[in-house]
Amino acid sequence: MPATSAMAGPDARPAAPQKVTLLLGDTLDLNGRQQPPKPWRRKLFDYLELELNVSFDIKAYPWPRAERHARDGAGLIFGLPKTADRLRELRYSEPASSNTLWLVTRSDATFPFRTLDDLRGKTIGAVRGYSYGDEFERGRNRLFRVDEDIASRATRLQRLLLKRVDALLLYQPATESPAEIEAALDQFIQPHLKDLTLPPGVHLAVLPKPLQVENGMHFAVSRKHDDGMIDRINAALARQRRLAQR
Repeated sequence: MPATSAMAGPDARPAAPQKVTLLLGDTLDLNGRQQPPKPWRRKLFDYLELELNVSFDIKAYPWPRAERHARDGAGLIFGLPKTADRLRELRYSEPASSNTLWLVTRSDATFPFRTLDDLRGKTIGAVRGYSYGDEFERGRNRLFRVDEDIASRATRLQRLLLKRVDALLLYQPATESPAEIEAALDQFIQPHLKDLTLPPGVHLAVLPKPLQVENGMHFAVSRKHDDGMIDRINAALARQRRLAQR
């Protein structure tokens, strides 16, 4: 991914944007169709395309496949959490955004949660092939069972409402409160409830203590194929932060 040099001279045309492959994990609807990036992601990508004079060629795959492509040098990847193993092969950018990892349950099946040990014996819904950090992975199938499903929020929430899992993991922007998330989930799931029979008053509930707080979301690239793009992204993100502080 070589840097694009500017053309000299007052009448020179701007250089054509550099095409950069951007790898993402699947985000699917109830029918398994790929969904477009969320508005906040699209805004971030648009900003970087303009700042870096690049054009992102977005390719979404199941997370294990997206990670393999990134390790093989097939492009940038966004949103892959850091682990000790990944840090050996991938170079990460500074945080481009921040999110929080919440536990969502049925309102009639909430439970006290303070540490991972409180998940002992429970079945936790997660996205297939996605890693939620080293601490969570150490508890997987030791403290709790992990039920992996496709990256479809509607499908995962339906499984929760049907009591196939005790709770599911859900990332949301760090600025959102549990009450705001519950309201958004209630609105989101309404069209998908017609085939479910739920007790009166049962709804989706977000446990008050998150599993992880202020997780940075990063771009990353294979260390063997890092040609300066991560440095350029870091510089653009720093400019963005300075502008936001004015």
